[in-house]
Amino acid sequence: MELTDFEHTLLKIADYLRQQEVSELELHWEGGEIFTMDPEWLLRAYDISGEISEKSGLRINHQLQTNLIGYGPRWRRIVREMFCDDIGSSLDFPNLYRKVVGGHPESYNTTWFRRYQEARDAGIRVGVIALPNKASLNVGAERFYSYYVEHLGITGLQVNTPYPGGRPTPAKRDFPLDNELLSTFYSDLFALWMRHGVSEGVSINPFNKLVHYFRTGEIKPFCIWSENCSNEFVGIGPKGAVGQCEDWVSSHPNYVFGNILADGTMADIMNSFVRKRFLQRPARLIDEEDCAECEYWNICHGGCPVRAYSSTGSLFAKDPYCQSSKTLFDCARNAARALDLVGICRLVLEPPD
Repeated sequence: MELTDFEHTLLKIADYLRQQEVSELELHWEGGEIFTMDPEWLLRAYDISGEISEKSGLRINHQLQTNLIGYGPRWRRIVREMFCDDIGSSLDFPNLYRKVVGGHPESYNTTWFRRYQEARDAGIRVGVIALPNKASLNVGAERFYSYYVEHLGITGLQVNTPYPGGRPTPAKRDFPLDNELLSTFYSDLFALWMRHGVSEGVSINPFNKLVHYFRTGEIKPFCIWSENCSNEFVGIGPKGAVGQCEDWVSSHPNYVFGNILADGTMADIMNSFVRKRFLQRPARLIDEEDCAECEYWNICHGGCPVRAYSSTGSLFAKDPYCQSSKTLFDCARNAARALDLVGICRLVLEPPD
């Protein structure tokens, strides 16, 4: 995106948020790969966002998702100033699909870990996303956990599920993953985390957030289980296409809401027919799926729309990982009860003075 187009885009967003009486905006910079860009472009974009923030009164926060392969000293200042030394990245085990040009998946993981260490040595906090694949389910939860926590020393991990978005490829024939196998994998991984990770300060999401919910009733936001993601965020592509998220913009261009560089105001785009269909999704799921009878509806709300559409061809289908998600919710509820029981026992055995 040209810098003038970026400024034009951000001004439209700021104007729309003022009308909606929203005072804070989070800009998530992600895929394509940010570290293939010119650092000076991003510094100027940061300056532009600061100028717009000052004039509009809109608080603007920046977050970065990167594969880390292109990280080096020239990015140090940007990561420190723009992203407050806090970024996200992704690493799979076993790695079947990610690779550098001319290389193999094995060498990708080696390169990634070298960049990860460089970033950590520079004082950067790196959150890691892992996408289990067919091979992950085959090797099992113990080797999966050991690779990240014991072999690489990663103590902050988020486990996401893959989906077959975009154009068909041989790799995408394996997605979505088998729910029975994924359910077993989740149960085993959760047990490992409870047995070893919790006491050792290892954080695995969504495990942490789900246990927190079952202990307190407080739901912390998690993308794929939001009440209705249409009320929370949009994705904007480099040519100005606006969709529900970056996955819709890149994978399903027929579902974009409009183009922010060409189609009037942001309000016009947000009132588009396509977005209104997304807004209907929770009610349609209640009517057309078995979600109304599910005890976990208030947590998952039918799951992720792009995963559902990519797997079924319908926007109004529930998430293809429904069964394995229920297993995960069961694990979290049981863990919360166990932790509460430990707390009760401690109070009984060690009453306060």
